[in-house]
Amino acid sequence: MKLTGKVVLITHVSEFMGPALTEEFAREGATLALHDATESAARPAVKIARGHGRTAVAMAGDLTRSAECDRLVKGVVDRFGALDILVNNNAFPPTRSPADEISDEAWRTMMAHLLDEPFFCLRAALRVMKAQRRGKIINMTSAAGLVGLPNYAAYTAARAGVNGLTKAVGREVGGDGIQVNAIAQNYVENPTYFPPSLTRDPEKLARMVKNIPAGRLARSEESARLAVYLASEDADFFVGQVIPFAGGWVT
Repeated sequence: MKLTGKVVLITHVSEFMGPALTEEFAREGATLALHDATESAARPAVKIARGHGRTAVAMAGDLTRSAECDRLVKGVVDRFGALDILVNNNAFPPTRSPADEISDEAWRTMMAHLLDEPFFCLRAALRVMKAQRRGKIINMTSAAGLVGLPNYAAYTAARAGVNGLTKAVGREVGGDGIQVNAIAQNYVENPTYFPPSLTRDPEKLARMVKNIPAGRLARSEESARLAVYLASEDADFFVGQVIPFAGGWVT
């Protein structure tokens, strides 16, 4: 197992890639701190991890508030004595709108959830990891930030911001024994963007597949296994990389 003895914090475990990440990190032996907006929302993921015989705890907090991110990371270190891996698993449904019709509130809300949150958690984690002289940070983001989606400017900009953050901070802390990387995905089954109600509709699925050179959607565990790889010692030479994972939709 690649992650035996490693303490991992995964955010928003009930959303986006959270369930699959929990499953795959637990399979690889990790000790898991599983965050969501409420502890009750995180408990199904805790059950998944414990089903693999892993130590797992539910943690809660509003990560749009930097103090909550600081508190969350401190709670992990207080409980387990270290934080080896942070997985920023942020999601927020995009709203279709021409750029000139995006309200200040809609723009700010998108940035708060998709850019502020991962930055606040990354910053809190770095303070611990620098002292440890080791650590891994994986940002789960979107290939939309690599190509730009017309009429989704706020979503695209927020995701592109995380991609830029990954590159800049990755280069900044690479010499400190810390690797920061991102998975920029699209067309991956998950409960937030590609739920069963969408992927099990033959007509909708056929329309989506036309956009994917690979000819199919990815299973959630495929992306989660890539995250496990980036979290492992096998990926120590990956520094500041934003890895497209979209079946050829972007290359």
